[in-house]
Amino acid sequence: MKKKLIATVLVLTLVSLFAIAPAEAGSKTRHRWQGAGIALGALLLGGLVVHNMAAHARQPEVVYAPPPEPRYYPPEREWQAGHWEMTREWVPGTWERLWVPGHYDPRGHWVAGHYINRQTPGYYEERRVWIEGHYRQR
Repeated sequence: MKKKLIATVLVLTLVSLFAIAPAEAGSKTRHRWQGAGIALGALLLGGLVVHNMAAHARQPEVVYAPPPEPRYYPPEREWQAGHWEMTREWVPGTWERLWVPGHYDPRGHWVAGHYINRQTPGYYEERRVWIEGHYRQR
């Protein structure tokens, strides 16, 4: 609206500048009433043009958008940080085959060298294990 008004005023100003005759020497009051009449006519004409523009200005169109479709939101997830945990693990026993060299027993008899099988029993051991962080559903 403002641009149209400025453009109209500019066009009327330029037209009036080129339509006016160059100044002539003579009495100071000779064309005073003609100038006043031209100014009044330009003012009335400009008012009519501005009023006409304002009367026929387009009203902005109102557009109603449909309501938004429901969206899917995944369930919220919470980060569970990694941590150390103590676990109890079974360590199985082992068998060893050992060489016993020849020797005299407590009674004084000679015992030749031989192999014996020795078993180490299994046992539980406490170990520290790192558990990785993960997302957890709330």
